[in-house]
Amino acid sequence: MFRCENCGSGYSAQAASAWTSCPRCLAKERVQVPLTFELGWQREEAKSEDAKGLSERSDDSRRQAATR
Repeated sequence: MFRCENCGSGYSAQAASAWTSCPRCLAKERVQVPLTFELGWQREEAKSEDAKGLSERSDDSRRQAATR
C-alpha cells in the first residue's frame, strides 16, 4: 500500500507505479506530494491510537489489581 502524507489517499503498488506523486493532490491543490510505502493496512494515526489504548488498558488493569 502506498499512501499520500498530505491527503491520506491510499494506492495499490500497481497504481502507485504509474505515478510519482499523489494524483488527487496534483488535481485538487496542484502540489506534488510523493507517495510513501506503508507496511500493512494501519495508518500512523491508528497505530498511535492503538498504542495509547493499550497503555490505558494496562493502567486500568493495574488499578483493578491494586483494589483487590
